[in-house]
Amino acid sequence: MKKPSPDNHQLYHDQLVHIGQILRGTRETKGISYEDLTEQTLIRLSLLKALEAADVSQLPEPVYTRGLIRRYGDSLGLDGEALAIQYSTPATATVASRSFWRLPVTPQLRPVHLYLTYIVLIGIAISALSYTFQRMNYQNSTLPVLEGEVAEEATLPEAGAGTPEEASPTEATSPTAGINSPIRVAVELQGQSWIRVTTDGQVTFEGILKEGATQVWTAEEQLKIRAGNAGGVMVSFNEGNSQLLGQPGMVAEAVYPPNTASLTQPQ
Repeated sequence: MKKPSPDNHQLYHDQLVHIGQILRGTRETKGISYEDLTEQTLIRLSLLKALEAADVSQLPEPVYTRGLIRRYGDSLGLDGEALAIQYSTPATATVASRSFWRLPVTPQLRPVHLYLTYIVLIGIAISALSYTFQRMNYQNSTLPVLEGEVAEEATLPEAGAGTPEEASPTEATSPTAGINSPIRVAVELQGQSWIRVTTDGQVTFEGILKEGATQVWTAEEQLKIRAGNAGGVMVSFNEGNSQLLGQPGMVAEAVYPPNTASLTQPQ
C-alpha cells in the first residue's frame, strides 16, 4: 500500500476529517451497523472505521480511497460522488472543491458599460433631431416651383427694355396708328407668380414677381407673357382694360399684337 508523502499527509487528513464526520453521523442517525455496511458495500471493517476516523495511514492510495468514500456514501443514501470529490490531490484540491460547490458565474454589465450605452443613445437622438430641424428649415426657406417651371430670382429688365415708347401725335391721329405703334403690355400682380416675357423673339425677363408689383414691356412685332400663377396676373394691352391672364395656380400664356392676341392655357 503506497502511503501519501509527509507533505500531503496532513492535507488528506484534514479533508477526510470532514468527510468521516458526515459518514459517521449519517450511519449513526440511521442506526446502521458496521456489519450491515460491510455486507452491503463489500468494504472491510477496518477501512470503514479508518474512513470515519480520518486515519490516512490505514487507507490505500487517494484514487482508491475516493472509490471507498463514494461507495460508502451511496450506501447511506448520500451523494457519494460529491463526497469523493472533496478528497482531492493537493494540486486539484482547491479547484475541485470550489468548482463543485459554486455555480457558474454569469457575466454582468458593469456601470461603466451602461454609461457608455447611454452616451451612444443620447448622441444618436441628438443627431436625429438636428437632421430633422435642418430639413424643416431648408423646406421653409425654399419657394415652391410652379407647374414644373424653374423659378429664378426676379430680375429687373435692362434699362429701356421695359420703358414704353410713346406714340407721336401724328401716329396717335393716324388711321393706322394701332397697327404701326409699338406693342405695350402692362402687368400688375395680384398674387406672387413666376413670369417669363419674350419680346420680338428674345427673352427679356424671367423670374418671380411679388404681389403688388407692376411692370410694363414693349415690343415692335410680337410680345409673349407666360405666367405660372395666371390667376394672380392682370394684363393690360395698349392701355386697354385689364384682365386676368388665367385661372389661379394654372400656367397660361398670352401672345400679342392686337390682331393675334390670345390667351392660352397649356395642358
